Amino acid sequence: MKTEQFLKKIKNYSIVSFLLPLIAINLCLFIYQLLGNNEHYRQFDWGIKSEYSIQEYLLVKSKNYSLLNCPEKKYDRLKVYTYHTTDNKTLSIAELKFLIKKNSLEKNINSFKKLKINKVEIKLSDEVNDSCIKNHRFSYFFLNTFKPLDKFFTNIKINNANFGKVKNPYIYGDASISRTARNFPTTFIFKPLIILSAFFLFLYWKNNLNLLTNLKNQNTISNFSKKFFYFGLLSCIFLAFHAAFLGLDFESKLFDTVRKLIIISFIIFEIFAQILLVKNLYEIKQKIQIYINFFILKLKIAFVIIIFATTCIAFSILIFGDPSTAFKHILEWNYFAFLLFYYLLSRLLWKP
Repeated sequence: MKTEQFLKKIKNYSIVSFLLPLIAINLCLFIYQLLGNNEHYRQFDWGIKSEYSIQEYLLVKSKNYSLLNCPEKKYDRLKVYTYHTTDNKTLSIAELKFLIKKNSLEKNINSFKKLKINKVEIKLSDEVNDSCIKNHRFSYFFLNTFKPLDKFFTNIKINNANFGKVKNPYIYGDASISRTARNFPTTFIFKPLIILSAFFLFLYWKNNLNLLTNLKNQNTISNFSKKFFYFGLLSCIFLAFHAAFLGLDFESKLFDTVRKLIIISFIIFEIFAQILLVKNLYEIKQKIQIYINFFILKLKIAFVIIIFATTCIAFSILIFGDPSTAFKHILEWNYFAFLLFYYLLSRLLWKP
């Protein structure tokens, strides 16, 4: 195979290796935020209609909940409904529940008639409701564009209480990557995409090995070290293991230790693979100058130095310091996102 063909493959695998894991973690974060930051509501005509007949009220109560159809203004769940009777009395929701229980009634139209209730008023405040998806532009745009997903996500929200409010873990550290990816449906996004990423990473390292081997066979270069490939291969294996074990919860310190060792091993092997490949390229840069962009090579050298130093500092803080949970999460999100920029530089390294 010609050198140009190996270079084309490396460039393609580089951009996939950069984008795929980045998409995986941020798509999981987006879905986690969508489900954690927004509540589901009864399908009243929020903000449009404030009074309902008993028939209309019970009809809405019988319908499914919705994330999309939500009140943009806040309300007190205990005060939102005011029940009006035919003799001009008003009842709060607490008073209504008391009367229904006292008279051994069911919450149906016959019970409301017995209590002389003929309409229900819904009162909202003037304060913005942060739990309404309409007040989160991007989430609302997404769910409103793909409306059939409303029922899907609403059912998940109703049946799963493991989604919490999250602002931005890159800045505030209010969630870990594993927390956003361990529940349905994000686990079915994270695991396949990360395992697929590990496969493309393997193809990236393998084609770099093939390229250097091909250059050696053509006598363009005299020799090179294959160690980068073995470290890269091991990093791919541990990344796949990390994805496979995510979401498995066993009350075992040994299992927790193994999971930590797996992610640490991925980081170490990945960094050394990056360093060793850059070292190879730097040593043969004059012999492959027709293929390589020297400025990007210098950026890659600077990158691996920074990432190595950052890793050493981060490990020192985690081992010898007592960082907060938020700090650990901020470090985790930004570190892994930054680590992927190596592959973007790899895409730019080789000349067209």
